[in-house]
Amino acid sequence: MVENCASTRGTIPREFFYGAAKNFPLRGTVICYNITMVTRRMKLPFSVKKPILACGADLKGAFALAAGRDAFLVYDLGDLGELGNFKRYSAEVDLYRKKFGIKPQVIACDLHPDYFSTHFAESLQLKTKGTRLCRIQHHEAHIASSIADNDIKADVIGVAFDGTGYGTDGNIWGGEFFAGSLKGFTRAAHLEYYPMPGADMAVRQPWRMAVSYLYGAFGPKFMTIVKKRNRADASVIKKMIDKNINSPLTSSAGRLFDGAASLILAKDRVTREAELPIELEKTIRTGCRDKYDFDIGKERKELIIKTSPLIKGVVKDLAKKTDKAVIACKFHNTIADIIVKISAGLSKRFKTKKVVLSGGVFQNKYLTARAVEGLRAKGLEVYPPRSVPVNDIGIPIGQIAIANTRALCV
Repeated sequence: MVENCASTRGTIPREFFYGAAKNFPLRGTVICYNITMVTRRMKLPFSVKKPILACGADLKGAFALAAGRDAFLVYDLGDLGELGNFKRYSAEVDLYRKKFGIKPQVIACDLHPDYFSTHFAESLQLKTKGTRLCRIQHHEAHIASSIADNDIKADVIGVAFDGTGYGTDGNIWGGEFFAGSLKGFTRAAHLEYYPMPGADMAVRQPWRMAVSYLYGAFGPKFMTIVKKRNRADASVIKKMIDKNINSPLTSSAGRLFDGAASLILAKDRVTREAELPIELEKTIRTGCRDKYDFDIGKERKELIIKTSPLIKGVVKDLAKKTDKAVIACKFHNTIADIIVKISAGLSKRFKTKKVVLSGGVFQNKYLTARAVEGLRAKGLEVYPPRSVPVNDIGIPIGQIAIANTRALCV
């Protein structure tokens, strides 16, 4: 609760500041912190035309209220898929609207039709006269949060790498390259689509993504690569993919990390979000500069990054019993190389040197450092998030920035 904040000052863990410093364009002050929730008052680099409630996403419950140049970001409310968390989220939105005297005229939410935060926004809009609902694509909100954070006025190349986000084509996005500004983005490139067998089950059991990537890279003969004791399960996954049974397509960089980490570390299941990618980063042998191959295709006006050569390279190194620390390093170097090469090409095409990075994958310090190093070596201006969290906690700030800019919303 806000009124209890004074007693908690000085006890806030450093990680909740996300590197905030006094010279950053979008400065934030933590005005409340307790075991399960954080509230930050932030100065926006613009004034909102109408009061806005941004409802965020789902996995990391967060919302923000904005009026004038003030935004109040409330987060660490947990996974909204859990009933208790969703009830608390709903109550906190109502509490903070009254606490700060903000009556939203615009309600921004994620494009995903099944998010609990989306259902909440839809319900609230129907019950509140004079409000407009603004649906915003998840990864565009990620990029917008970084644009607002860095107070960028010009067009950018936006790299949004994360686990899950509903795309405008109905597929699951997460390995995206955009070009544009808050007024509108073009999806210019993305990782190649792969089936996600079992949908959300593939997140908890990353071996499913490993099988999907192996099948995509090697075709039916991938079964010869799978250990005999695992072939029955792999055969089931193959049939699911062949018959398109609960296997939505995904371009997610997070799922690529899951699949590769499952292969490299020989682990099948997880109990925490991003468990294997975090372990894979810790496995890296620093100083390694080698990387794997990847191909670039094109569909209509979008570049498609084909990762089959990457998967084949990992399998080849595993067969040679190459040190896993080296394989992990080469994998990370390849993802950084993808970011650099695609961004550099799009920079020329869209005539901008500004590149922003956002999405949970960029919590990976090694990957981010390598990507930033490579982008700057190409003469590009790189803007990683500064005071706004890089993961889904920052989504409400991006939703505010887009909702305030686009005529459809205001």
